[in-house]
Amino acid sequence: MLSREDVVAWVAIRQATKHAEKRVTDGGFAFWVDTQPDDYHDGYEHAMTYGNGPSVVVKRTGAVWNLASNPGSLPIYGAKSEQELHATMKEAGMDPGTPHEWVGGQPQPEGVTQQGLARWLQWFGWQPNHYGVTDLGYAFAVLPTPAVVHNGPVIVVKHSGDVWYLGSAPQNAALVLGTRTETEFHQTLGVIAPGVNPRQPHDRIS
Repeated sequence: MLSREDVVAWVAIRQATKHAEKRVTDGGFAFWVDTQPDDYHDGYEHAMTYGNGPSVVVKRTGAVWNLASNPGSLPIYGAKSEQELHATMKEAGMDPGTPHEWVGGQPQPEGVTQQGLARWLQWFGWQPNHYGVTDLGYAFAVLPTPAVVHNGPVIVVKHSGDVWYLGSAPQNAALVLGTRTETEFHQTLGVIAPGVNPRQPHDRIS
C-alpha cells in the first residue's frame, strides 16, 4: 500500500518539481497528482496548460493513469473506489487493465531470488567467495570481498531485476545500504549520483 510520502517522492523524481508536496491529494483509494507546470503553481495563471488532466495513482497497486481534461474524462475525477475508477475509465474509452506507468515499478508475479542472483553472478564469473549478499527487503545488496574484488556494491531490486553499480566510494555504499524501500533508494541515488535517471538501471536480471 503506497503512502503519501511514496507518491510525493515519485512526483519529485518524475517531474523534478519544487511543488511535489503541493501536487499530491489523497483521494482515499488513490492519490491524485496535479500535472500543471511549476509556473502555474508559482501564481502565473497564464501558464496553465490545457488537455492534460491529473494523474491518478492507486494506493493498493501503484498503478498510474494519466488523465485528459476533455468532458468525457471528467466523470473519472469523481471516482470514490478502484471499481468506480475502472468503470468510469471504460466509459471514457480508456483501458483500466493497462496502466500508463507504475509507482515503484510494475508488480511481477515472481521477482529475483537469491538463487537466481547467484546464477547471474556466476555467469559473470563471480564465485561464492567473491561476495556476500545482504537482503534489504526490497532489494539484494551484493557486497564484493575486498581482497578478491575491488568493485563497489551492486544493488539488485527484487521485483524488477533492475541492477545498479554503486562504485567504490564507502560513503555512498553506507547511504544506500540504509535504505528501506525502492523509493528511498531512488532518492538516495539522486543525492549520490545527480545525473542518474532512476528509470534507466545499469543492467537488468530477466
